[in-house]
Amino acid sequence: MKRLWFAFAAALIGFSGLGGATWAASSHMHVDAKKKSGKIKITGCTAHGTISYMFWGDKGDDAAHLAAIKAAEKACPGLKVNPIWDSGNYDTDLATKIGSGNAPDLFQLDASKRIPEYVSEHALAPLNSFISKYKVNMNVFWKQCVNEMTYKGKIWGLPETCSNQSMLFYNKEMFKARHVAYPTDNWTYQQLAAAGAKLSGTYTLPHSPQSELRFGIAQNTDDFRTEQFMWDWGGDWLTPNLKTCTMTSKQSRAGLQFFHDLSYKYHAMPTAAQASGMPDYFSGFQQERYAMAFMGPWALDYAFGKTPGGKKQIHFGWGVVPTPKGPVSRQAVMAATAQVVSANSPHKNAAFWLARFVAEGPGAIYEGSYGVDTPGAKALWNNPKVVAEFGKNVLRVARLGNKTGRYPRLVPQYDKFWNTISTDMKPFWADTASVQSVTSKACSDVKSQGLLP
Repeated sequence: MKRLWFAFAAALIGFSGLGGATWAASSHMHVDAKKKSGKIKITGCTAHGTISYMFWGDKGDDAAHLAAIKAAEKACPGLKVNPIWDSGNYDTDLATKIGSGNAPDLFQLDASKRIPEYVSEHALAPLNSFISKYKVNMNVFWKQCVNEMTYKGKIWGLPETCSNQSMLFYNKEMFKARHVAYPTDNWTYQQLAAAGAKLSGTYTLPHSPQSELRFGIAQNTDDFRTEQFMWDWGGDWLTPNLKTCTMTSKQSRAGLQFFHDLSYKYHAMPTAAQASGMPDYFSGFQQERYAMAFMGPWALDYAFGKTPGGKKQIHFGWGVVPTPKGPVSRQAVMAATAQVVSANSPHKNAAFWLARFVAEGPGAIYEGSYGVDTPGAKALWNNPKVVAEFGKNVLRVARLGNKTGRYPRLVPQYDKFWNTISTDMKPFWADTASVQSVTSKACSDVKSQGLLP
């Protein structure tokens, strides 16, 4: 997989190299999304003044954002952008800035986890009036991720990225070694379990000649996987209005029990004790300790590709298929990066213009072709640079997930909510408590701690 590094000079090249997008001075904005060509035409520059823009990521992200900023300033001469790159404790640093009254004018947010939190703190500006004023066609974005930006009836962000976090990546070398047929687009969770069991054991591989304990499926009991297994059995952890915990439902418990059984019944995934001596899910995939792992498109850079300035991380063939079919659904977990405007920004109009530029305009291609996550604008998935970065099959599988997947419940105190649940679930993952007892405790705790609206 090729990682693209953009020098600042690239931003000064004609925009025909950026999928044919053009920006010109006009009294209004107009968007024309051409899905087949991957081109988006946006006219109009309404941004004036100096704004600050805060974003996260590694050095490649920084280079991509800086190139996009340079392009934005060229397209809109009245705009000046002060970049704030945070590669460390982004959430903490952002909260500190907002709390001290120094919020950036425009900044990135993990949409489902952070928008409700900051809306409740009155830190974000609703974008509905800007969307209406500039006649923004929100249909250019993936619907699921627009919904993820929507809270209490208002839209609070534009989706810079929109990606399926439940893609099933697999190691072809391990499947061949154990004489197991590759996964298909029509796989069920039962097939996942059966194949995972056959792929688990102590053996050698052509690119990993030392005899080591390996497993069919990587263990990862984070919030996304917990939700995925509940959803595909018809459950969830909350009702849509967020007022009732539903982890105690028959459906939620069945999905969680199957997830647990992958380790303790099928022996397709490491137990909690075994996992303590194993690498995490994506580095374990790199090291051929796991034959399969659920990941998002970011895996191309962080699990398969090159580290910034480093060497190729894998030497074996791999493939990817959609989320397996559950008894009720095959809903992938969607995650989106939101471009949001500070409620206290004196330059909201300029901030919104830049948000559009990096979410659906030429600036979006810099980040999209860097490979961290797939773009929020659907047409850009056909842009040659984005296709070259992710590959047609990854985009095909990601697109299937974007059509049928869903976003997490928009919980106002997400971190406290998830920390409570994950703590209560630990005995279950260690096989020392039943799914009935841990889900009952989790529902009781999130209610007693005031984590439900």
